[in-house]
Amino acid sequence: MTVTLSHQIPDGSLPVSAMKEDLSISYVHMLASSCGLTVGTWSQDYDGRDTTLASSVDYSPYMYGPKIDIQLKCSGQTAIQRQDTIAWALESRTYDLLSKLNRSSPALFCVLVVPPEVGHWLKLDREGLLARSFMYWQWGHVFPPLKKGQENQTVHLPKGNILTPKSMLELMEEASRWQPVVSQTP
Repeated sequence: MTVTLSHQIPDGSLPVSAMKEDLSISYVHMLASSCGLTVGTWSQDYDGRDTTLASSVDYSPYMYGPKIDIQLKCSGQTAIQRQDTIAWALESRTYDLLSKLNRSSPALFCVLVVPPEVGHWLKLDREGLLARSFMYWQWGHVFPPLKKGQENQTVHLPKGNILTPKSMLELMEEASRWQPVVSQTP
């Protein structure tokens, strides 16, 4: 199947890295709006979260209104694709923030994989808007601990972990049972 270029980006446009950041946030917004969740934004990404997904559902007996902090990445590089996973090297600080067990909300690491050419990311025709991309996810709390002095760690997101409206709702239900692990250090 030949994919035709939908458009060319003129010189002076946003850098492609900024376009990828916007696209990944928009992707989460589209999915969340289709399943009754809200998306919160942050002015800085200092705490390893680009956005927060929130529910207004009462998951009794667990939690009313659970939230999930999301760290987003986007890539058109084929080098990150393995047979069964998406491989992403995270710097140690971000990795540590995502893997903390004492977070008030669980952290989700997501990578949006897009075609290398910007004009192939989206297609709009009479049938609607097609996003030629998949967003893969992994809970931060399942990351193994970093070794002392390690500067980065490659995270492997299973290709079966595709973010969809259904999986988003399942993740939110799982987040309703989140219990931070409080350190017992004096």
